[in-house]
Amino acid sequence: MTRILVILITLFYSLSAFPQLAERQQRNLEAFAKLYGYVQYFHPSSEAPKDWALLAVYGSKKMLSIGNDTELITELNGIFNRVAPSVQIFSSSTPQRFDIKKITPANIEGYSIVSWQHLGFGLPLYTSIYKSVRLNIPYGTKDKKFPEQLFTTRTKIGSYLRTDIAKGISCIVPYALYVKQGNTYPAAQISTQDLMREMGNALPKDSSGKPSITGSFPEVRLADVIIAWNILKHSYPYWNDASLPAETILSNSIKKAMSDKNPEDFFKTLQLMCAGINDGHMFVDFSDSKDENNEATAALTLTETEGKIIVKKINDKKLTGIELGDIVDSIEHQDVMEYLLSREKYFSGSPQWKRSKSLVMALNGPKNTSVLISFTGKNGKRTFLLERNVKGQTYKNGYENEPYTKQGWLKPHIYYVNLSRDSVTKKLIKEQFCSAKAIILDLRGYPVNDEVFNILPHLIKKPLKKRQFFFIPQIVYPDFKKVGYKRNESGTNAESPRIKGKIYFLTDASAQSASETLLAQVKGLPNVTIIGTPSSGTNGNINVIYLPGKYTIAYTGMITKNADGSKHHLKGIIPDIILTPTIDGIRNGQDESLNLAIKIAREQSR
Repeated sequence: MTRILVILITLFYSLSAFPQLAERQQRNLEAFAKLYGYVQYFHPSSEAPKDWALLAVYGSKKMLSIGNDTELITELNGIFNRVAPSVQIFSSSTPQRFDIKKITPANIEGYSIVSWQHLGFGLPLYTSIYKSVRLNIPYGTKDKKFPEQLFTTRTKIGSYLRTDIAKGISCIVPYALYVKQGNTYPAAQISTQDLMREMGNALPKDSSGKPSITGSFPEVRLADVIIAWNILKHSYPYWNDASLPAETILSNSIKKAMSDKNPEDFFKTLQLMCAGINDGHMFVDFSDSKDENNEATAALTLTETEGKIIVKKINDKKLTGIELGDIVDSIEHQDVMEYLLSREKYFSGSPQWKRSKSLVMALNGPKNTSVLISFTGKNGKRTFLLERNVKGQTYKNGYENEPYTKQGWLKPHIYYVNLSRDSVTKKLIKEQFCSAKAIILDLRGYPVNDEVFNILPHLIKKPLKKRQFFFIPQIVYPDFKKVGYKRNESGTNAESPRIKGKIYFLTDASAQSASETLLAQVKGLPNVTIIGTPSSGTNGNINVIYLPGKYTIAYTGMITKNADGSKHHLKGIIPDIILTPTIDGIRNGQDESLNLAIKIAREQSR
């Protein structure tokens, strides 16, 4: 009996130790994560590692074995003093002062001042309009050219960040340093090369002993969370629209990454991490994934109307027993709304974008499999096991949900063009548009090419004044504070021949980015009417994060506003006439948005 009691007591204390260990690891990792971002993007030391991702993997592994705050402070100083020797990490109970003398050479003659400037974030492996530079430090050992100043704001010697990286642990990070011949002052007392060797030796290895950077290893997963979170924390411009605070997203993502069992599990973790940030441009890719869940789909198109999920289109004539307008009750034994929400939790963006996306992907799955769906229609309740025999999709232009309409004259003097399928050439404008009393431009989707913008100069009598749509962040401080903006102004000159007819744009939530740029430019013009439902609410150039383990995250790197300066993000372009499909219209196979545009065009063209 005594022996059993001892075993039970030992087991109790062993089990109770696990949450404490996890809590300790969580604290270590969060402190490391915050310091990592502050140093990488805002401390301009020339001794910074060439491969910050390697440092993230190394540091994450170190954080898993630290037992108390004293060890944590010692380890953080041991790592960062070799890549940022003027950074201080200390217990908040024994505070340290920033001493400018410690970062000032005895004789400053010949020294310049180096500091970071970020126009958005310039990220490795992705060429874009976004740039990051350290002023007064050459681009590299071979490239002696100095970067040009990106904007006028810059930090000064003596400016620094003082903040807590964990409760009871603080840091001081100077924003500017003296530099001479490419070397910042003060120099590290411990060789950075030794740290690089340590990092290389600490990399996870496969069964043959070779370095293996995959999501199978916890330190790689944790490093990816830390890298991605810091880029988003310091450069993503829409944190006010996120569902959760950045710190909560970090905490949740670290917990989930630690419990993941394989690279595929971690792929879902990254998707969940990004979903709460609410950016329709945000997608997560895993190049080693087979993506079997989206290989194929059933031959049905679904839509939402009148608070229900409805069969919008049947894409296989052999599919019998299901009618247009049938109400979907459940998918795979799950209430249809719950089923859609279970998928939408992995999507980022506006509610209308996520619902549009989940409806496109609702029936996706591995090829040569089936999906169980229950319907209510004029023949009562029925359940079908539908074969996934159509290629799966993750995005679909909204017009594809409607009966096919060919470009051309729909009625006398009413001309139709599908901008997601048909080009708007100068010839088309001159020969067709200028003779039409009304033109219907279908922008339920993404433009087929940039020729769609040819139409704008022909819609106006006089030049449009320059309007500001795009605002690129000018970042010199962390946590997206005190941010300035490079404002891109857009003006349009009038061109002949001028289109005198009425213009009707059709749109919906599948209209995103470039579609919304065009809609924003035409909205409010006296001869333009927009019909449909709000667009996606996501515009502006993307930025791309490449992570160890072959994961990729894209996100919006700038702020976009409507032409009148109003909010665009998540709201989208609000049509002049809101029209959602009806169950009766669907049952009758009608394209209700197009029909309304034709009706109004005929009335206004008399």
